[in-house]
Amino acid sequence: MSSINRLAIFAAGLLSISEAAAQAQNANIVRWAAGTIAYRVASTGVVNGYEHWRLTVYPDGARTMAADVAYAPRDVARHVIHRIDAGWRPIETYALYWIGGQWKGSALVSRTSDGLQVAATTPMGPKNQGLATPDHIAIVPHLLAVDSWRAHHVDKSNPAPQPVTSYNFNALGDGPDALLGRVMDYRIRYVGPERVTVAAGTFATEHYKIEDAVDLFLTGEDHLVVKFIYAAIDREHHLVSFE
Repeated sequence: MSSINRLAIFAAGLLSISEAAAQAQNANIVRWAAGTIAYRVASTGVVNGYEHWRLTVYPDGARTMAADVAYAPRDVARHVIHRIDAGWRPIETYALYWIGGQWKGSALVSRTSDGLQVAATTPMGPKNQGLATPDHIAIVPHLLAVDSWRAHHVDKSNPAPQPVTSYNFNALGDGPDALLGRVMDYRIRYVGPERVTVAAGTFATEHYKIEDAVDLFLTGEDHLVVKFIYAAIDREHHLVSFE
């Protein structure tokens, strides 16, 4: 290894240490975490995309997840900032989509006293939605770090699949309504605890199954994604870095 490469690695380590120290001294931040998920083809191990996420938890228990993904097979780039309160209820979600080299729009979803209000800017002009929804609703903008929080609404004492009401963005931003999504229920069940080893390390996780098709392995009180398996489409996504 050249002296320049060694210096670069040393400098990166110092930056990481300095950032952690700065976060620890900030009265607004109770804890934080950051990571990268590799989007993999299960049968070959080929990586065709990466998702980068960063979690911040505040003194009142609210959480913010900022995440972005670049996914080659669908030529997708998505950027999301998602905020929830201490009770895991959505506060607001901002999503920006680029697909196939085209801007598909951006949307802000805000929780109101009786549901969700959605304001989108799209290539077809502004679009708005007002939806009556339950107080505890999950937001699904199609980034794993945010989508996984659906599982928090599952009663782990009940082994049966349970409906989790969610606002599901239009994943491809197509059609006259662009990003505007719809309210739907996902059936999710808790499978049990499981230790999972991935490139980022070995984690104590909780295993959930979505629609009896997707296996989701989450760790810690913030329900962070360690592994995602969608066998029907030959996908197995892993956490490859974590701090």
